[in-house]
Amino acid sequence: MTFFNATLILGIAAIAVPLVLHLVARREPRKVVFPSVRFLTKRFESNRSRLRVRRWWLLALRIAALAALAIALARPAIHQSLSVTWLTIGLVAALGLALLVLATVAISRGQAKTTVYSLTAAAIVSVLVAMIWGITTYASGTAPMQSSSEPVSIAIVLDNAPTSAWKTPNDDRLARMKDLATWMVTRLPRTSRIAIVDRSSQIVSFSLDVASSVSKIEQLQPLEVTQPLAARLDAATRLLRTSDLPNRQILLVTDLAASTWNDSIRESGLAALLADAPPVAMTIFDLGEMQGTNRSLSTPIFADTTPPQGVPIALTSTLSLGSGQTTGQTTGQTTGQTTGQTTGPIAATVELDLFVNDPALPFVRDGKVVRPEMQRLDRTNVRVAPGGSSELLMTIPSLEVGIHHGRIRIVGDDAMPLDDVRYFTLEVLRPSAILMVSDDEDEAQVLKQAIIASPGLVDEEKAEFMVERVGYADLPAVRLSDFVAVLLLDPPATVLQDQSISDFAREGGGIFVTLGPQAGTSAVNDTWTPELIRPWRIPEPGSFLQVTAANHPTTRTLTKDTPWADFRVRQYWQVKPATSDRVLMTFAGSDHPALLERLVEPQPKTTETETNARPGRILMLATPLPALGSKTRSWNDLFGIDPWPAWLLIRQSVELLTRRGESDQNVAVGQAVTVEVSSSDPASRPERIQLFPPGDTSPVPLNLSPEATDVTITDVARGGVYWIRGLDAGSGFSANLPDAATARERIEPGDLDQIFGPDQYVLASDREGIEVAENKASQRVSLHSPAILFVLIVFLLEQVLGNRFYGRQVT
Repeated sequence: MTFFNATLILGIAAIAVPLVLHLVARREPRKVVFPSVRFLTKRFESNRSRLRVRRWWLLALRIAALAALAIALARPAIHQSLSVTWLTIGLVAALGLALLVLATVAISRGQAKTTVYSLTAAAIVSVLVAMIWGITTYASGTAPMQSSSEPVSIAIVLDNAPTSAWKTPNDDRLARMKDLATWMVTRLPRTSRIAIVDRSSQIVSFSLDVASSVSKIEQLQPLEVTQPLAARLDAATRLLRTSDLPNRQILLVTDLAASTWNDSIRESGLAALLADAPPVAMTIFDLGEMQGTNRSLSTPIFADTTPPQGVPIALTSTLSLGSGQTTGQTTGQTTGQTTGQTTGPIAATVELDLFVNDPALPFVRDGKVVRPEMQRLDRTNVRVAPGGSSELLMTIPSLEVGIHHGRIRIVGDDAMPLDDVRYFTLEVLRPSAILMVSDDEDEAQVLKQAIIASPGLVDEEKAEFMVERVGYADLPAVRLSDFVAVLLLDPPATVLQDQSISDFAREGGGIFVTLGPQAGTSAVNDTWTPELIRPWRIPEPGSFLQVTAANHPTTRTLTKDTPWADFRVRQYWQVKPATSDRVLMTFAGSDHPALLERLVEPQPKTTETETNARPGRILMLATPLPALGSKTRSWNDLFGIDPWPAWLLIRQSVELLTRRGESDQNVAVGQAVTVEVSSSDPASRPERIQLFPPGDTSPVPLNLSPEATDVTITDVARGGVYWIRGLDAGSGFSANLPDAATARERIEPGDLDQIFGPDQYVLASDREGIEVAENKASQRVSLHSPAILFVLIVFLLEQVLGNRFYGRQVT
């Protein structure tokens, strides 16, 4: 027996109470004849009839009050599809009551009996029609789903993105998500089908039972690498549509962080997916604004991640202080947790540590990973105002050749621990040998200074590059295999057709060519260089370089605010690129390439023990550099006053050709990393390496094929240093959470209309809102509030009529 039926039975039993009291209290009047008042008999009969009517109405109101109270306590509900039917039944019943009131008025006023009988008959018919119609509808109509007994198919999607790690004494995001999900699971009927979905890449499926659902909720942790929220909602929706239960719901618990609700989810088509049949109801539970204060560090930046030996290394980062809606006051300390609303600048301490390289570490001892110790290198104190930031400049002393890992961290705890520590990896390489071929010693010396110049460099022997110059007449006597890259400054046409230069590129070497007057005046065509058509002269004021490949390593830093228009080009070679060539820069006002890149396929292996060579790379600039000689000065002004753009262009080109900046060992979490494993001695190449992720995770063995030159690591799931055993000492890389991943910006609730459609979701901020959403999802219309209002009206009418009735009797 349901709660609704039991309450109705008790209500019907309670209706008999006023009837019994009415019959018990009723007494027959004694007849006493007073001759002096006989003339009042007629008036008395009229009043007695009127009182009898009022007495029955008072009894009816008392019965109706008890019945309505019983119905209200039973929390009645109807199916949404029958709302209009029940409204019509109510109107018919109200019409019957109105006719009954009119019949009563007619009796009290002594109206004609035909009028009284007609009104009474119409009232009785209306009430009977309403009762029969209501009973028929209740018995045969669609029954509403009762949340306490009807099973539901539900997917609880928990947005455990990095912002879920927010934790203060007043706002523990992860604990709130777990409590809400557990409350939701434990209140559902046992026969419900429940799926717990987080932002991981796990397959979405229904849990076996409530216990397994609760267990999965308790294991929830903030994730640094998350799947797109749209993909998880899509998978949850498709899973629910495989269920046979008619009531299908999604409960999304999120903080509406802008880092999660980005442009991709707006274009995911979730509105159309939810609108498909069978319907799936969406409820979004908003965890609200983040309460507390957070200090965060940006990803460290180095001017050069492959610095030369013996040079101090500068590291820059930004410490920001974000404050939101909070309760309480800040502690104002660098140690301990800042949890309240700050009213002034706070002090913060940042430390710089470096891992001490040990060839024997890391390793596993007694089931635990032993990693290298850390050495403190620098420490700085800053004061930051709420909502402000402070630039940090820290220094790493000169390092020996090899790979080095370190970190910077904020001392103390705050609301978001994920952005308090940042990791970095530096590789100090031996100098790269570069051959510069030029017949102009002065121009060669200028470019050499631009190439080897490094901040803090004192000894030229410790520079990143060792540059050796020869003339074109001596080029055939040079063994090119001794060099990593070759720079050809204003080469003759015969050099552009030299087979030895082509072989050097096919062996993986890098070549930088700057075309000038020595190439002649006629077309030059060869297999390893783009086709030279003719020299091209531009009238004054000339043209200038403009970047077309903004994401290329050579031009990445030359796209914003670079005053190329101040460095004019008056003459250049018109070059015809091949379809496989990439145009990095053009001359303004034309589509003529200014800087091209060509990748040269390596030579095939001659033996099975030989490893695959890397492709060679050729960069060709269609105008000379530095164009300071008597023959080249009229071509351009790229090395004019303060020529930092040209200096940076040649510097980045050389770094790319020598592969010093090719493999970035500082990546974002979730980004695949390629680690070079090739060796000049095939016998020394390892067959297996071990990857040691951050934390207490066990090492991951990686097998290498004999012909492999590198290995790609795709599982970069959290920030920290990833050590690799089996290669050179200290091998590995660092991963950091992107700065935007922990940003506190939120989307507006109105933006949800664009994502899901205005009528296809319910936004809740408390548990009562979830219950309302459940009723809407189950097409259940609650009559509890109208029933309570009806009880109040009936009691008020009973009080008014009772006061008038008993007041008249006293008088």
